[in-house]
Amino acid sequence: MRNPSLAGLTALALTGGSLLSFANPAQAAEATILYVRQASTACSDTGAGTLAQPYCSIAPAVARVTAGQTVDVGQGTYAERVTIPSSGTPDQPVTILNSAGSNATVSGPNAGVVVAGKHDIVLQNLHVTKAVDAPALDLRDASGITVQGGTYAMATTGSTPAVRLGGVTRSAMKQVNVRGNGLAGGLTLDAATTGVEVRSASVASITSASTADNGAGIQVDGPDNSILNSTVAGFAAAGIALGPTAADTRVVNNQLAGGGGFGILNHGATSTAITNNTIQSHCLDGIRVDGASTGVSVQNNVLSGNGQNDAPICDPSDAPTVEIGLYDDAGPQTVVDYNNTSHGFMPSGTIYSWNGTRMGLAAFRSASGQAAHDKEGTTIKDREDSANSAAPGYQTTDRTGAARADNPAVPNTGAGPVTYADRGTTEALGNPVATFAPTLDLGASSVTLDASASTPGYVPITSYVFDFGDGTVVTQGTPVASHTYAATGTYQVSVTVSGSDDRAATSAQNVSVLRRTGTIGLLSLYNLRYAASSVAGQGVVADQLALGAAGQLDLADAGNGQVALFSRATHRYLGNGGSILPLRTDVTANEKFDLVRNSDGTVSLRVGDTYVGNPGTAALTVNATTIGTREKFYRVNVADADRSLKAGANGKYVTAENAGANPLIANRTTVGPWERFDLVDLGNGQLGVFAHANNRFVCADNGGVNPLIANRLSAGAWEKFTLVRNTDGTVSLKATVNSRYVTADSGGAKPLIANRTAIGPWEKFTLGG
Repeated sequence: MRNPSLAGLTALALTGGSLLSFANPAQAAEATILYVRQASTACSDTGAGTLAQPYCSIAPAVARVTAGQTVDVGQGTYAERVTIPSSGTPDQPVTILNSAGSNATVSGPNAGVVVAGKHDIVLQNLHVTKAVDAPALDLRDASGITVQGGTYAMATTGSTPAVRLGGVTRSAMKQVNVRGNGLAGGLTLDAATTGVEVRSASVASITSASTADNGAGIQVDGPDNSILNSTVAGFAAAGIALGPTAADTRVVNNQLAGGGGFGILNHGATSTAITNNTIQSHCLDGIRVDGASTGVSVQNNVLSGNGQNDAPICDPSDAPTVEIGLYDDAGPQTVVDYNNTSHGFMPSGTIYSWNGTRMGLAAFRSASGQAAHDKEGTTIKDREDSANSAAPGYQTTDRTGAARADNPAVPNTGAGPVTYADRGTTEALGNPVATFAPTLDLGASSVTLDASASTPGYVPITSYVFDFGDGTVVTQGTPVASHTYAATGTYQVSVTVSGSDDRAATSAQNVSVLRRTGTIGLLSLYNLRYAASSVAGQGVVADQLALGAAGQLDLADAGNGQVALFSRATHRYLGNGGSILPLRTDVTANEKFDLVRNSDGTVSLRVGDTYVGNPGTAALTVNATTIGTREKFYRVNVADADRSLKAGANGKYVTAENAGANPLIANRTTVGPWERFDLVDLGNGQLGVFAHANNRFVCADNGGVNPLIANRLSAGAWEKFTLVRNTDGTVSLKATVNSRYVTADSGGAKPLIANRTAIGPWEKFTLGG
């Protein structure tokens, strides 16, 4: 492996890049990296720390590391508390990193990383788990510390926070993940900590009750610190709490959701900028400013569902509180404006508190002289293009790093230099939304993608890019495109839509283009109804008297002797979700069936060790381990459904006379329901004749002695026929029970009967559609 040069490694540590992204000469980097590889059989804690002979533990490596060097920790679980003994310089920091592609963890009750009295150190993508006795990350009297990425997690409820900063200056924590069950605190910055930026952190206390933890997600007690673009969840005291000595703190673009306490608590801190945060579902106030707080700005925030103590995590003895509350002497000294609030099902007159009195927006304006531009409502429409870009702490980008965007359809009612900035953490960017529906045609091995349902952003969609997954990409200005595949298979297809502002969106899904072997319907033996579904996602129910469009299924080769069933009505493959549903456009294990031919001519569908059954009026289910009547279906080829028979004897159509009560006879000049039949595939070249007149099978009654009559609920020996195709285009029916041909006896004057040994004019019929 090529290793980075010293300058390249320093850049790597500061930017979070990959070791593999550099290609400088190997000889220049050998001395700058100390390797730790617990899994290596050649590792030694007294060795040189090279790749050939790495350290087995982290401690010997960090004991040796100096400015400009890196400790590269590879795969393994290290039960250590790692203390960094050396400092770096701003240009040549000491770097401790988790090796590229490694899941190395420092784990155990005493696990953690400690920096005490040192400076210019980079901790990159380290993972500390199951700490109990002390913080997973403990920074004390340190400066120039960069913590980039990584996880710092506590195992159980305790008295220590997961990450503790004491006397830390000139430092940054970026994209760190702080976790624990019932944490006493997530990330704490003491009164001597200043000049620290916490950016894009994720802090969560995983607990089901507010009493299980007693700290804040992020506790700030020192001055001139920034909490930006982070997410906080849980915690009984507050999501973010600022103490009296936390002056000039910026709390901006943070997402806070859920917790037994406050969202943001400013308890006596001065000159705090609480700007563009989104705060939801806290038991107590969403934002509370109290004590001797002065110069606090609460602007551009979006708050909803806070201050309602009836949630399971809340203490029901707490009095209901509010979205924004100003208390004590802080009220007259605080600026509240350009916020959006919604109090859920609670009365709108309880959204604000002025020194303990709950009130609505109008009353709050009157009592405080504040909130002139606050709004009730937190939808995009309510908060779009209406923030104050001159508010303290305002950022030119939202929590995700997206720049502010102007919706031309919305009036700009904000203040400051950017009048179209949005309130809350997320800027509405006017991105289009790509949506498409694939329509498969297995017979043609083709797919049509229809992206007409895609929605534009701030400008109309002008370009559709269709990627069909086999190397074929089509770019056009219209939303529908088709493609024929040269080979069967499963392909990922996608559509990308964009407008003149170059904002784009992509949607993708898989489609399986399989070889079609037939198009069939499934006629349930249990109730003699066809299985059908006309809406994707709704269950397949055997409730149709005839084989219509909703019941037509393409039978496809799914490989390894299995089949797939593609619903032509819903353009989805049938799949097993406990019941049979047309859900997917591609074929996974749940869409593959074994097609079992039973001895009575029916078929059964097996998924693994269970069979598809018909419960009656509900969707077909997959829960039977044996085959019974409910698990049996007749296979009907679509081409053989809804046919008529015209007798050659007299040119009249065969009818199941009197709705099937009388024997079949050829005496009708037109085709109605009584003259329609389905030819049911019973295997081995045999078929059943299923009459639409009464949904019964035609029988060569009494072993063929009596005339044909449609009165049987299943196809047994007397109900089986062979279809003979004659050279003149006509067909003849041969009864299996006696090997005799069906005749329109007496030139069609008498009922049909299977009693002829040869085919003549009276034994010929024309199949009609």
